[in-house]
Amino acid sequence: MAQWAEAGENLLRIIPQLGPDAPPANGVDDCLPCPGCYRPVYESSSSHTLIGATPFPLAGLCKLCADGTTLRSLRQADVPVDPEQLVVLETVAAAMA
Repeated sequence: MAQWAEAGENLLRIIPQLGPDAPPANGVDDCLPCPGCYRPVYESSSSHTLIGATPFPLAGLCKLCADGTTLRSLRQADVPVDPEQLVVLETVAAAMA
């Protein structure tokens, strides 16, 4: 019970910092968002991928977008996808086919 109480206290301390009036975060160092899913992709990451055989070069893809997992998951879940994100994911899928 003591751990649950401590977790509750920590949440009460953290949640006000997540509100709309909270100061902006400092950002994440050395990363860019994946153009397919917006996950952070770090320069040192082995998943930093470049596909040049597409109508436009795609750089900085995360591993899940590069191997098609993200597109398959979105299609299986039948969720609406941002049109720009869908173009990137379908372009990667076509290049890898």
